[in-house]
Amino acid sequence: MLKVYNPSPALADYICCFWSLETPCAGHTELVYPSGKIQLIFHYGKPFRDRDSSGNEFLQPQFAVCGQKTSYSHVTAEKNSGMIAAVLKTESASALFRLPLNELTDYTVSMTEIFKSWKNSESIFCDCADDLSGIRVIEKFLIKLIGKHRSCHNYFVKSCVEEIRHNRGLSLPFSSMENFNLSERSLQRIFKDHVGISPKKFADIMRLENSIDLFRQGKTLTDVCYESGYYDQPHFIKSFRRFTGYTPSEFSSLV
Repeated sequence: MLKVYNPSPALADYICCFWSLETPCAGHTELVYPSGKIQLIFHYGKPFRDRDSSGNEFLQPQFAVCGQKTSYSHVTAEKNSGMIAAVLKTESASALFRLPLNELTDYTVSMTEIFKSWKNSESIFCDCADDLSGIRVIEKFLIKLIGKHRSCHNYFVKSCVEEIRHNRGLSLPFSSMENFNLSERSLQRIFKDHVGISPKKFADIMRLENSIDLFRQGKTLTDVCYESGYYDQPHFIKSFRRFTGYTPSEFSSLV
């Protein structure tokens, strides 16, 4: 059963939400596609098995950092799986890290490889009796990670992310570049460091997100293709399949 929780006010600028999932039976599989966000995964049951778009399969670490995704994967629950995830905000995730976020893109790595201090919280988390107790442990850990010094790049990144979202991924953040007097080359470098992917890739993911929302509203393939800014259906279908592993019609039957 999937449950969603809001973060505390102290983390509202950094965390979109927490979610938890329990699967008492083995074999349940979920599609995971790019969202433009990094997630922190905390398994209190058996970790999920992950199979990427190339067919490579691995068991997720018990506590994991899941970097930006540029393609899809499938995760399969083992028996008695249970987890809590923290979904980081795109524009401010870098405040938690001390490395360029593009080094994590398309990787799932053990939490302690990135955050050695998590080792001190592992046993406390595993002893928690419910989701809210576990989330409190995670939040206490995350608050300590947030650096006091906030680079001006964070404000630039926030402006760019908001502009791309507002434009539904149909254009790059030219207004933000002009307002901050930064070149496209600087945009590429800062965005990869602070978001993990290029502005163009993030815009493509926002187009995907918008097209999925339109399908859920009952729009036709033709309408979704047009409103998502694609010139023809074959181009749209190819892009959609690259991110999800399914054609739009196949995907619509899943959601």
